Amino acid sequence: MIKVASFRHCCVCPPTQKMSTARRGICLRHNLNRLLHGPALVRHHTYRSLQTLAYEEIKSLPEKPYEFTAFVLHGLLGSGRNWRSFSRSLASYLSPAPWRIVLVDLRNHGKSAEIELLPPHNLDNAAKDLANLVRAEGWDWPDVVMGHSMGGKVALQFAQSCANGDYGDNVSLPKQVFTCTV
Repeated sequence: MIKVASFRHCCVCPPTQKMSTARRGICLRHNLNRLLHGPALVRHHTYRSLQTLAYEEIKSLPEKPYEFTAFVLHGLLGSGRNWRSFSRSLASYLSPAPWRIVLVDLRNHGKSAEIELLPPHNLDNAAKDLANLVRAEGWDWPDVVMGHSMGGKVALQFAQSCANGDYGDNVSLPKQVFTCTV
């Protein structure tokens, strides 16, 4: 069974409060802070580009090997850069355990727009691109996948495909999947 946290409000906001973009960011930070609480000592990021997808890494403790990974997926017409400030703030609130936050440019967005990916350009292939990114880099499967708008749909498709075994037998299902839609 996949547990998905989908929310329009955090536990602090009254359900009747109108959600502005700033308020949604505050609620998302609050909920993620509850999940991944604790300050990080150092923030760091690097940028890399692959034959599959472009991405940026932000590490809570760059001097240590990471133990946990969170993917952050942007919405339609966005890029990973849209979530850079949020991810840096999140890294500063993470627990002492070393986390790596991966800001992914989904297919046909951001720096991944320069990479020719095979059509059809749909949610199944966008989710498969994430699996290909994990394999190409030799990473462990992500512990957390967060997505906004279209990125939320890709996150759900990725989790469903992991659960169905679409990416092979040695795939780990994300422990948490967060979606935030308007």
